[in-house]
Amino acid sequence: MIFTQTDLKGSYVIAPEPFVDERGWFARTYCKKEFAEIKFQNERIDIGVIDGKSNANVDFKFYNVGNIPLTIIEARGNCHCVQAKAPEKAIEPGDSSVISVSFDPAGVSTDFQRTVMVRSNATRDSVELYMTGDVKRDPKEVIKKIH
Repeated sequence: MIFTQTDLKGSYVIAPEPFVDERGWFARTYCKKEFAEIKFQNERIDIGVIDGKSNANVDFKFYNVGNIPLTIIEARGNCHCVQAKAPEKAIEPGDSSVISVSFDPAGVSTDFQRTVMVRSNATRDSVELYMTGDVKRDPKEVIKKIH
């Protein structure tokens, strides 16, 4: 199969590659081994206890274990307090990169779980990543904000 990337990010034109022998020709139209494949080092990261005074940041490392370039189409948090940054360039087969996630704990004072949805051109085209932890604020600061 012949893959030609289009102007639309993460979109390819896939054309069959003809095989010819004495019997004639045939073309394979699908082969799972000829697609990008995303594999995360961890899909859930517990950042432990934070004080809630600043953003919590974590990197989700991933690999392209497929055999064509991997394009991240979108990385989006499940609420306004979660921002995700994905690589803009395609990840070549065998290479790795990270999805950087930042969580703003303003207004949170307990255990939390935040989700980032990653969409790509991989055979597993959407993956949910989870950041968990616990915000333990100084009780004196909580009282100051209330009064």
